Amino acid sequence: FIGGSTGESPSLSLDERQEVAAIAKDRPSIDLEIYFDYNSADIASKAVPDLMNLGRALTDPQLQGSVFLLGGHTDAKGGQEYNLQLSERRAQAVKEFLAQNFRIPNDSLVATGYGKDQLKNQTNPFAAENRRVQVTNLQAKQEAGK
Repeated sequence: FIGGSTGESPSLSLDERQEVAAIAKDRPSIDLEIYFDYNSADIASKAVPDLMNLGRALTDPQLQGSVFLLGGHTDAKGGQEYNLQLSERRAQAVKEFLAQNFRIPNDSLVATGYGKDQLKNQTNPFAAENRRVQVTNLQAKQEAGK
């Protein structure tokens, strides 16, 4: 569906982001608080254990063939366009970490950013839990006959 087999995946257009968000809305997802330094898309060292656990979970044979959305989010500080780009870079950083450390195929991970549009804590738009990467299983494995 989205993305290619080349190393660098292109950014999703606004329409594609909205389409993926609509699909993801009804699918099982996990919110991970992947920590980033202020104004940075570099994964902080304290986030590595969570990412290692995620990578091990995503390489489970039962999930082989699944496609996962890595949706980056920011808090409400800063402008719309800036946050969109920052959330995109953060989702891409998680994708690259998983690909490098767990050899998860490029076409199994779709990274996109949502900026500050989908706050987890709407009563406190600047809360740290809004700065996260959400992992959603977009496409369940096709069941093969045993």
